[in-house]
Order: sequence, then C-alpha cells, then structure tokens
Amino acid sequence: MRQLAVAVSLCSVLVGFEAHAKCEPNGLYVFPAPGAVIPLNAKFILEGAGSEAARVSKLVGAGDLVFKSTGDEVPVTVLRGWSSSAKRVAVILKPNSELMPNKSYTLAIDGVLTGYKVLNPNAAEKLTWRTGAVSDNSPPRYQVKPTVAEGLYSKDADGVTRQLKIRTTLEEEGPAYFLATVQRARGNPAKQVYPVVINGGDAVLGQDACSGSFTFDDGRAYKIWLETFDSAGNKTVEKLPVIEAQAPRPQ
Repeated sequence: MRQLAVAVSLCSVLVGFEAHAKCEPNGLYVFPAPGAVIPLNAKFILEGAGSEAARVSKLVGAGDLVFKSTGDEVPVTVLRGWSSSAKRVAVILKPNSELMPNKSYTLAIDGVLTGYKVLNPNAAEKLTWRTGAVSDNSPPRYQVKPTVAEGLYSKDADGVTRQLKIRTTLEEEGPAYFLATVQRARGNPAKQVYPVVINGGDAVLGQDACSGSFTFDDGRAYKIWLETFDSAGNKTVEKLPVIEAQAPRPQ
C-alpha cells in the first residue's frame, strides 16, 4: 500500500508556509484531480471558487453531464454538497454506473459550464482521468492520526489570509480528503462543514483574501472534527477525537 501523507497545522504567524496571500483566481477545483488514476467506482467533488461558486451550485440536479470514453458513456448525477462560509461551493458528481477498466474518461461539461479554469496545482487542464483495473471498496486507515502542526496569518492589499494545515499518514492507495466540521469553541455558533482535499501531503483549512473552505477569527479557539474519505467514497472506520486549535493571528 502506498502511504498518503496529509498535514494539519497551527501557529500564530508562519512566514515559510506555502500558501497564497493574494486572491486565488476564479475557477474550479476537482477531486480527484484531473489526470489522476481512479477506481472504477470513483465519486468526484467539483468545487467552484469565486465567481464560479454560483455556476457550480446551479449544476445540482442537472442531467446533462456525462463521462465519455471510447465506446462508453456514463451519465452523471449532480448531488448537493456543501457551501463554505468563504464563498466556495462543492457538489458531488456520481456516475450512474461503474466506469470501464483501463480507459481514459473525460467529463463532458463544456455545454453547461463554458470557459472554466482548473485550479488544482499541476493538474491537467481538461477534466480527464484514467481508470485503473478494479473498484475500491476498502476504506482508508490511519497510520498516524491527524495532529495540529502549523498555520498562517498574512495581510496585504487584497485582504487577510488565515489558514491551518492538518497532518496525518494514511494507508491508502489513492487520493483522499477530509470532511471537516469547524465550530468556535466558545458560545453556540453555527458549525461550518466543508470538504478539504489532501493535496501534496497537506490539507489546508481556511481562507485567503477572497474565498476558501472556512473562515476564522483572529486568535479564537476552534473545535475541528474530521472524517476521512477516499476517491470511491469509502470512509475511515475509526472515529477521531475532536481537535482544539487556535486560529492564526497577527503578532
């Protein structure tokens, strides 16, 4: 099994944190990232950032999306997912049947979502994936449970960036993501729930100056609940304890 490293982090200010202080461009994030090898029973998360959030939200219930390959077309059901408190929307793309093995599939979305830009780091520009040989029915397993590591606070002309990372080690052959629930530790505020993809070993919670997965208030204490899923929608069996962390703040 290939080990998949993920990071969760926290501190007041961290200059070396690899994050974008400026606004991310408007566009799409996709899980699994385009170009990845996927199981035959893969499920996808399509996320709209910035001005694309409204367009992605309107895809729910649309019956026009299809995964196409040579000799095969699989209709896609678009299910309602999550809305972040920081101007992002994520929907679930569920193929209506399993894909065929060892084929290249492209999501035919241009007819309903024209002129999009894929924002995944180092991902293919086209929404195309390659299937493997089998389905995935095994949930991820924790080798090292998520722990708080480091965070970022920065401010520039565009606004404020507040982000936390999360680190863990999973026994998992493919990509995975956290479904994170975040709530202020004091009082009775509403819970924020949003998926956070494990990308390059890191899962980043928070927002830049324009959008993001979660909003934080400077220095406030938060509770974080994490559930872990793989690209087939399998969920880890082990339940994690709540993580308490303090949001990054200026020094």
